[in-house]
Amino acid sequence: MEIFVSGATGRVGGVLAAELRKRGHNIRTIAVPNDPNRAATEAAGVTCHTGSLASYDDVAKAMEGVEAVFHMAAVISFQPTARDLLWDVNVVGTYNVLRAAAAESQKRYIRMVFASSDQVYPTRFARFRPTDENHPKEPYTFYGMTKLLGEDMVKFYNKTEKSLDISTAVFSHTEAAREVIDPNGEYAGPAFYVNSRVRSLKAASTHHAGATSNSELEQILSILEPLVSPDEPLLLPMDANGIPHTQELVDVRDIVQGLLLIFDKPEAIGETFNLAPVTPVSLGEFIPYLAKKTRRRFVEARIPVELGKTHGSSVKARAILGFTPRYSMFDMVDEAVAAAYGVKS
Repeated sequence: MEIFVSGATGRVGGVLAAELRKRGHNIRTIAVPNDPNRAATEAAGVTCHTGSLASYDDVAKAMEGVEAVFHMAAVISFQPTARDLLWDVNVVGTYNVLRAAAAESQKRYIRMVFASSDQVYPTRFARFRPTDENHPKEPYTFYGMTKLLGEDMVKFYNKTEKSLDISTAVFSHTEAAREVIDPNGEYAGPAFYVNSRVRSLKAASTHHAGATSNSELEQILSILEPLVSPDEPLLLPMDANGIPHTQELVDVRDIVQGLLLIFDKPEAIGETFNLAPVTPVSLGEFIPYLAKKTRRRFVEARIPVELGKTHGSSVKARAILGFTPRYSMFDMVDEAVAAAYGVKS
């Protein structure tokens, strides 16, 4: 089968492309000029077309003749300066992929899976927890808004194109195991490490780790900045009462398992599924574990600002798809440490 995987040079798309290749499918993607991961992606057997998702002509050319589509590509950023890029990739890019898929579906049946984000609810500041797929969509970040627009376009095209069947996967925070022990990891850095959290807050100006106003941002920074240190300490954040924060994190391999289940199951067509862990993890347990395994110190900080809690419900995915995440946050640490230091955890 000819399958287009947008974002195949990235974290989720790359693992997904590899699994699809194992099934015997031919995979193609679109890569921006000078993509640093292009050579490795091509070496893995993926055909890379040079172009931009923001260009319909580029997308249509890359998708010519496909039989299935996984639209995984997205820009994730909470920086106000990134809004034009977020719009071009997440909104215009999604529209172009849907347009091209619809055009191809006039010639043959097309099956498509779209990657969304729990920022559409958002789970961190949800009205109820566990947050399921029926929760109102009330994004509070520009990124979340772009993903909600993508979901709305998907629903429209799924309803109006007879030979185009689309499903939506809503991702919780997703990492590869190696990123969890990286102080500069895209998500794990701001989530688990002091220096990276401070850099992220400053870059976002108003939001990344929960600050919703400049005064709250300044308050958080006044607490965290004195803890910044060259040795990149871990952060154990607590609320005003000293209760540790909680965290959701899904291994990229579990996300890909969910995507393939969605793709395979006819009952998934037209449906939306949260791909989330069964329960959140207390950082009061996880951060000391991570510190011990990486031989890194951690610092505690009481943050008297409501930063929300994440607890997405994967009940629907488990019941309909048989989605069963295999890797806990602790498993990810063990694997990453073993790979990085050549020792068994």
